[in-house]
This record gives sequence, C-alpha cells and structure tokens, in this order.
Amino acid sequence: MFKSYRRVSSLGSVSGVFANVSSDTLRSRLVSFSSTPLFSHTGYSRDAREGSVFVDKCPPPEFDTGCTYCQPQFPAGKAVKTGATLLGTAPSIRRHLLVSCGHSDWPSRTEFEPTSLEAKLREVHREGLRRDPDYNFMITSTDLPPANPPKDQSWSLYMYPDGLYFPRIPYSKGEDFIKRFLIPSRSHEAEDIEDGLDIVYKESPIIAICAHAARDARCGIVGPMLKAEFEQVLQRKGLLYDPVTEKGIRVTLVSHIGGHAYAGNVIYFRGDGSSIWYGLVNPEHVQGIVKETVESGRIIHDLYRGGLTVGS
Repeated sequence: MFKSYRRVSSLGSVSGVFANVSSDTLRSRLVSFSSTPLFSHTGYSRDAREGSVFVDKCPPPEFDTGCTYCQPQFPAGKAVKTGATLLGTAPSIRRHLLVSCGHSDWPSRTEFEPTSLEAKLREVHREGLRRDPDYNFMITSTDLPPANPPKDQSWSLYMYPDGLYFPRIPYSKGEDFIKRFLIPSRSHEAEDIEDGLDIVYKESPIIAICAHAARDARCGIVGPMLKAEFEQVLQRKGLLYDPVTEKGIRVTLVSHIGGHAYAGNVIYFRGDGSSIWYGLVNPEHVQGIVKETVESGRIIHDLYRGGLTVGS
C-alpha cells in the first residue's frame, strides 16, 4: 500500500522531507486514511470552534498597500448581505478537494468542463455509481498550476482535512479515485489505486478565495481584489509562498463554494489540514485576517462562517 509517499513542509518552522516511508509508518501516521474510520463523522465538523480562541472583530489595517481601502462595486440587484449572521452558513462537509487547474475562467458549472474531476463524478453518477447520502464532500477548482501539462491527462489536487497532495491522478483512474476517497461504501473496491499514485503529506497552508465570475458577479469582482491584497500583505510579512524554496502560504482563486451573498468568501486551509471559512471579506479585512488567524491562530467571530477540523 502507498507505493510512493513523501512528507513535505511549506512552513519554515517545520523541517524535513522524508522519502520511502514504510507502509507501517504511513498507516500509523494516517490511521484514518487507511481504515474504516476515515469515513467516520466523529472526527470532522463544519464548526471549528472547539479548542479555538476567538476575537470579536477584525482589527483595522495598519498600512495601505494602495488598495487596502478599495470597496468592491457590485451590480444593481446583487448586493451582499452586509451585517448578516455568518456562523453556520458554511456547508457541512467531511472532505474538501482542491483541484489545480492553472486558470480561473471556469464555466458556470464546472461539472460541464469535459476534463474536470466534477465531470468525471457526474459521469459515474449517470452510470449508477452514487454518492453515499450521509457523507458530504466538496470538489473545488483552483487557479493553482497542476503538476503536469494538459497533454498528460491527469489531475493534481489537495485533499483536506487529510493534508494530502496528489500530483498526478490519471483521468483513466478517475472512477477508482472517486470510489476510494469519496464514496465510503465503495472504498474497499478501489484500494489498489494507492499503489499507483504518488501521495504526498504536505503541510502546505493555502488561502482560497472564491472568484467564480461565470457563476456570480459578486465573487468575480471581489475575489481578484482580495487575492492581490493577500499577496501584498503576505509578501510584506515574508509569509507568501516562494516556488523556489517551496515555503510559505499559497493564495489561490477558486470556483463556487456556496454563499455568493456573503462575498468575499475566503477559506484558510491551515498547515494541519483544518480550515476556517470567512465571509463578507473586503480588502480592509485582509491585514486583520493575516494578523489574527494566520499568524496567531485566532478566529475572527464577525467574519466566521464555519470550518473543517482534523480528527484526533
């Protein structure tokens, strides 16, 4: 099991890359991944409050990047729900997959993009392979670059809260991948897929910002503004991902995650695999999110929609 396994850290405070880890070591590190409890609900929640420290309000910016105080201008009839209660508005999911597409011009429905993982999921559904009704997951497209060129006909993706990265999943193995990792009742039918995949445990924090313009103009307008602001703030603090050293925090635009009325929608996937969902984020909130959540690990209550925790 697990023909190839590596442990990679993108944080300066965590060191080491470990290659050729034995199957026993891997299974002990990822117990939930290689056994039935992987699909148990007990370790996961859409509410990451347990054991977390909260601050009530997002602190104001300490400097102006040039667009820190820019306000998104939404189309008439497309206002966001300013002042809405956000807690509990994040979808209830057990697993979140971020697929590297290398672009952000997704169609309104990514399942209709022929080579998408969502399209493969739709295809197997038509053929009778159904989701388990009590196991919810989300597949989200990102503008992160895939590990391989399009002619390779494969997907690259991150899987949370497992903290795993799959650099290459051939299209031909799409059905087996879906069975093994997304449909608990069929997982045992596709265990052999692990022998042919490079599976990387990657402590790689990602800030994901909804910018699905073809789905809703609000996220399409505010998403790129937030990405630019996060990149400037993280760069100034020395926290932005460096492709040379492979350390730091990636910032990516993503497809529809639900809740356009709460744009801007931001998800911070922490290095441990857990995630924090924020809504109604404007550029002026970015420095506060970086200070309180990224650097200090605190959750900002008035922006908080929910989250995904890592099972103990």
